Amino acid sequence: MKQLLFLLFLSSAFLASCQQAGTGNASSEAIAAKADVVAVNKVLPLEAYKTKMSELGANRQLIDVRTPEEYSQGHIDGAVNINFYDDDFAQQLEQKLQKEKPVMLYCRSGSRSAQSAEQLKALGFKEVYDLEGGFMAWK
Repeated sequence: MKQLLFLLFLSSAFLASCQQAGTGNASSEAIAAKADVVAVNKVLPLEAYKTKMSELGANRQLIDVRTPEEYSQGHIDGAVNINFYDDDFAQQLEQKLQKEKPVMLYCRSGSRSAQSAEQLKALGFKEVYDLEGGFMAWK
């Protein structure tokens, strides 16, 4: 009888330890998978935006999502114009930009760039920064 109880205890302890180890591994894998999906998507005030531009240097992609007319009236040096209102706006984002490189966005006042940031996030871009107040704040 004692042997039977001992075997029951031993086998239940063995099963419990195997179950915890399996659950722990699955949790680690799930956490690792989520870490790959996490994206930086921040709206930065003017000074923080300028600081981030300097930190990133040539590694950044600076995008003006205003219309070509607005862009021609003034823009941040080095910015590429991709018109938010173009029918193929999302396709242009994917074709012209690299998902692994940080993207810095701005528009006139912040509305279009906020929507653009959400689109970039949905498309799988890893790091997106939006200028709070847009080009109006830049001036």
